[in-house]
Amino acid sequence: MWGRLKTLVLAAVVASAALVPLFGDPRSTPVTHPLWARMLLRSLDMTDAVRTSTQASQVFEVLAWRDSLSYSADRYLRAEGAVVREEGGQPVLAAQAGPAEVSYAVAVAQAGDYRLRARLSGQPGTPATAEVLPIAGGTAIRAFTFLPAAEMGWVFGGSTHLDPGTYLAQFLLPPGSALSQVEIAPPCVNSIEPPGGWTPTAVTTSQDLAVTVLKAIDVEHELPPAATPIEMTGDQFQVEAPEQAVEDRTKATGLDAMTLRATRSGLRAIVAFDLPEAGVYSVSAFVSPGAGQRWLVDGCRKAPVCPGLTTGWRPIMSQTFAAGRHTLVLTLGDGASVERVRIEKKKSEPADYVATLKRLGFDPGPDGPVARSRALDAIGFVREQRRNLVASLCGDVPLEELPTALPTQVAGAATGPATGPATRPPGGGEPPFGLPILPPQPPASGTSPGGGV
Repeated sequence: MWGRLKTLVLAAVVASAALVPLFGDPRSTPVTHPLWARMLLRSLDMTDAVRTSTQASQVFEVLAWRDSLSYSADRYLRAEGAVVREEGGQPVLAAQAGPAEVSYAVAVAQAGDYRLRARLSGQPGTPATAEVLPIAGGTAIRAFTFLPAAEMGWVFGGSTHLDPGTYLAQFLLPPGSALSQVEIAPPCVNSIEPPGGWTPTAVTTSQDLAVTVLKAIDVEHELPPAATPIEMTGDQFQVEAPEQAVEDRTKATGLDAMTLRATRSGLRAIVAFDLPEAGVYSVSAFVSPGAGQRWLVDGCRKAPVCPGLTTGWRPIMSQTFAAGRHTLVLTLGDGASVERVRIEKKKSEPADYVATLKRLGFDPGPDGPVARSRALDAIGFVREQRRNLVASLCGDVPLEELPTALPTQVAGAATGPATGPATRPPGGGEPPFGLPILPPQPPASGTSPGGGV
């Protein structure tokens, strides 16, 4: 019996040894881009997004989200009271004798304002509604109303601020209405993707890991400086509203003139600045948060400063900017102030990300493919850092939108080149500061063809 047992154990050891060269040790197997993207989403506490994204292209879209995310009618998470049919070769969800409820999963990796629209048809004057709420449950963040026409067409619902997480876009369709498409348009975001973008067949390298980790935990301001920063003080801003703030500004002198400070009525101010070359830039400022602040760059990328924080230097955002003229609009709540703004170009080669990540406490390993064990350690680091980041978020700062002449960019809309003619404000007249048409962001990672893996 003992001899037979030793023979079986020896056979098992030999078989295992034969399998290792064939399949590889899972602890050291290189991690592909699709696998790393899914691991990264899980490290961002977005496991629900992984479950609802069956293709690599969908996971890439969540992380490198620049274009609008579109859902065909049959790509729902759940539906009740609706039937799927085809119209013009496209799937359509139709409500029958009673109302229908259909939900779509929406994964958000970067905070910002997201716009919701749907392609609908129905009885004119009978609205469809939608709510955006956390996928884990809870109260709705925002409700939308859609007024469809008799013929199928796009209907804009509105926009809402979303912090990172997974949400449901839950539609209630009245009897006789039909839905063919849902679209979520993001703000300008600082996309989470490796150098060269996500590739379905690529193997993740230590440089890919370093770049995506720093972007995921939003600390690109820690990259080393590449040039002398551009610095601005409050007196370089043009105060636009309210009227009393504009009047007080004309009387301010000395240090008072160099600081933007809001009273109970708030304050809105604008400044234009020129960047000599394209690259990754960080925007930081010496602020007193007061009742909160809202920063808007190029009419598109928004960043809040939460109430209750201490006075001092604070990173506002990191972003890849084109060379040329850009605009910054500040909206300040009661008691908020801004003394100085610093815009600094960063070194952004992959090696700079690797060195910065090491300095922050995680070594991505030697050049070359990343082993699964190193990737697992990395997602633990991201999870810890990201939770600290999310805990510091406060959603949208509830500040009154004071009037401005700044033209607003619709995220995802086509725009002209940075050197094109200036956009004129509604009603004609010259645009403030000779504002250029806002430059589009670089294209995000390709997700097709070949992305559906």
